Amino acid sequence: MNIEAYKNQIIKKLLDVQDENLLAEIEAILDLNPIVIQTIDGKSLTKSEYIEHIGSISESIADGAEIPTSE
Repeated sequence: MNIEAYKNQIIKKLLDVQDENLLAEIEAILDLNPIVIQTIDGKSLTKSEYIEHIGSISESIADGAEIPTSE
């Protein structure tokens, strides 16, 4: 199969996708920024968003925010 036929086959499948999360994952892959984790409320985070999220948590802790424990 040549590359154009392969692309067209993928495009046809993509047109049938109804899952917004799956579309977000595909877009992230195409942008070379893959989704690496989902938050507890189901939001997908790309690698750069996750790094930013962790940075904001670190800043909050440095500013005196309470750290959740298992107790």
